[in-house]
Formats: sequence, structure tokens, C-alpha cells
Amino acid sequence: MSSALDVRELLSDAAALYRDHPPAQAMLQECLERLEEPLRVGFVGTPGTGKSTLVSALAEWPTRALRELDLFDTPALAEHVDATVRLVRHLEPDELAGARPAGGSAFARQSAVNSVLVLGRADEVGAGRIDALLTAKQLARRAWREDPNCAGFQGVIAVAGQLGYGGRALRDDEFEVLRALASVSRPDLERYLLSVDSFVDDPFPVRIPPQSRKHLVSRFGLYGVRLAITLIRTGCESRLKLSAELVHRSGLGDLRDTLAGCFVARAEALKARTAVLRLENLLVAEPRPHGDRLAARVERFAAAAHDFRELRLIADIRGGRTALSGEVAEEAARLLGVQGVAPTERLGLESDADPVEIHAGAESALVRWRHEAERADAAYAERAAARVIVRSAEGLLSLFVA
Repeated sequence: MSSALDVRELLSDAAALYRDHPPAQAMLQECLERLEEPLRVGFVGTPGTGKSTLVSALAEWPTRALRELDLFDTPALAEHVDATVRLVRHLEPDELAGARPAGGSAFARQSAVNSVLVLGRADEVGAGRIDALLTAKQLARRAWREDPNCAGFQGVIAVAGQLGYGGRALRDDEFEVLRALASVSRPDLERYLLSVDSFVDDPFPVRIPPQSRKHLVSRFGLYGVRLAITLIRTGCESRLKLSAELVHRSGLGDLRDTLAGCFVARAEALKARTAVLRLENLLVAEPRPHGDRLAARVERFAAAAHDFRELRLIADIRGGRTALSGEVAEEAARLLGVQGVAPTERLGLESDADPVEIHAGAESALVRWRHEAERADAAYAERAAARVIVRSAEGLLSLFVA
């Protein structure tokens, strides 16, 4: 794609326009250099939403996708981030309204596809019942589909950050203590798991020092301790199994996959977006003769940036805000790049598929979605969505043009 090349041209021409303005020169040079750096993702939210814990849980995860991100949870370090993870503690209207992505310029609004909403203390839902995480995930999906305050996000995800962090870093000695707790009969242990005080104080039905119990609570939370004990009793008989199950249930993997699909795969476009927004601000704050020409080019860049249209449509499909459903919706999202932006990923082919197979798949998709875009009996919104997918299919075929 050409977004980074287009932006480099814009920034270079802007540098020439502001050659007698050292602060502007420095800012534009920084924008150019940032295009070569990892994507910056800022974690924001009010105190108590679990920002630092979540960043710690993700920053230790040895996956290639996350190694391509720089994660920040400190406002001073998160200036000019390319994407945002917004944390809330509750999915209440007032809190959601305060978390909505800001407006800004026409380009900022049009390209506002760089934010994910996270219910950061999912284990607290339903008074911390053992099914709290399942309930929290259902509430998050419903909010994304039904609450207009959630429409501007690329996903609404329920995550128990403390549980995910504790699960990823689970040690042998911690597992042994949890296994000792699981060996106590449910009736004998249950009343000690009702509050932190009753769990860490003596007397206690098994010989585990209060300090070890306090450590477990600080590491996993009381909900995490209860869940870990239940999982051991029902088959997680090794540290590795328990660790994997705690991470899976925490929602940390869902967040990782969303960051990889929405942010890492579109890193070039999102970094270009940040640079263009900063250039826009400069043109407004420090107007120059002929600056209007650069502003017009910014508008043309925004109109041609297909990545942003793809991401908006992916969010609408996954959030249930289109008429597409079932296998048709899955195919549409895949062609738009929800599973990756490589041609084979968009077409659902094996990674080693030969060019003939890729060309045939792209041609077939183009014919099929052109038909959908031209259907006289379809609503305008359906035809508009189909036209975005047509453009994506055309992009695949353009790779074969000599």
C-alpha cells in the first residue's frame, strides 16, 4: 500500500514550507522518523481500571505481533500514540459516553478506527461469581452491538487483567499452594473464600501460612483464587494446564488477537494517520502562504485511504451493525482483512498457495461482490458495504498488474 509513501511526500513538502520555523521542522522530522518505528498503543482509563496490570500482562507475551507494538500506560509517554485501548470499569452509559473517541477534524473523524474498548475488571461483574467472566463477555458483546456509545470502537472486550497476568506468570510454588487448597473439600473451604479477610486470617482448614495466602490474593485476586481451585478440581492437574486455562478465561487472548488484527496488521496506515493529524494541526496553528495546497492534499489522502474504510466496515460487521450475517459476513470480513492483510489470508487460502490460485480467488471474489454492489433490490447501506469489499478485491488483483 502507498499510504506511508504519500505521507512521507506530504511531510517533506511541509518541511520545505516551514524551513524557517525550527520547532515545526523538528516536529515534522519526528513524524518522519516515527513512520519507521513500532506502532505506539496507549492504554488510557481512570484509576482502578487496571491499565498497568494489563500492559504488564501483554508486554511479557512472546508473540511476534505484540513485539511489533510499543505499549504505554503513562499519559506523559503516550503523547501522539497511533492507537488507543480505552479501559472502563463498568459498561454504564455515563462511563461509556466519557470513553467515546474524540471528534476533531473531518479527517480525524473519518479515520477514527484506532480505538478498542476494554471492560478492564471483568471478574468483578455479577459480584465476582464463578461465571463472572462469561457474563462479562456477553455484556461486552451486547454493548458493542446495541449501545451507540460503542459504535466507534474496533471491539469491546471483557478482560480480567490481574487473572491474565497471574496465569501467564504462574509459578510452580504457587501452583502447589493452589493444589493444596483444591484438596480441601468444597464444604470445608467454601466459607473461607467469601472474603479476603476470611481467606488470609487464621484459623484455616489447611496448613498454608497466611503470608502465602496473602500472596495468592495479591497475585490473582480472590476471584482468581476461587477459579483456579475450581479448575484444578475439574482437571487442570498441572501448572501448564492451569496457566493456559486462566489466560484463556481472562480474555487476554481476545485482546491480543484484536490488537494484532486491528492494529499490527494496519500499522503503516495508523502511523500515517498520526502524522497527517499532526500536520493538520500545524497547518491550522501556523498558517503559511500556499498551506492550503497541503491541506487539499491531506483531504485527498483521507479520501483515498482504503484501510480506514476496511476497518470501519469490519467493526460494523463484527458488531452486528450491517445486514450481512452468517457465512457471507465471515467472507466479507475475511476479504477486508480481519484475519490478516496478506492476499492468502484475505482469500482464505493456504500460505503457500501459488499465484494462479490467488488470482483465481481474487477474480471470483470480485465478480461475486460486484454483483452485490449492483443489486437493485438491496438497500443503499448494503450496496455501499459491498463497494468497499469490491475495492479490496480489486486491490488484490492489482498485485498481478505488471
